[in-house]
Amino acid sequence: MDTSSSAIAAIMLSGHGADDPDQLVRVPAGELFEWAWLAAELADWLHRVADTTRPDFHRHFDRPRSPEQTAVFLAQVSERIAALLDGDRGQP
Repeated sequence: MDTSSSAIAAIMLSGHGADDPDQLVRVPAGELFEWAWLAAELADWLHRVADTTRPDFHRHFDRPRSPEQTAVFLAQVSERIAALLDGDRGQP
């Protein structure tokens, strides 16, 4: 991924985060819910992505994962976050 063209990637890689990437960070449950919702919405969109969007996807994400595979990954992330909010009962 070309981070020079992405302001978001530059912020994330700026080194202003925790020194230890495994360090626990407090996050409000409402924020986790928003993350779960966003991941689910992106998964739904990627699952139905138009053929005209595929070249953009592959240009911006240089990994071999397809839009469909990314959609499944995001759906799993969303379900796991929702399970955390649900007392880990496994219900999304």
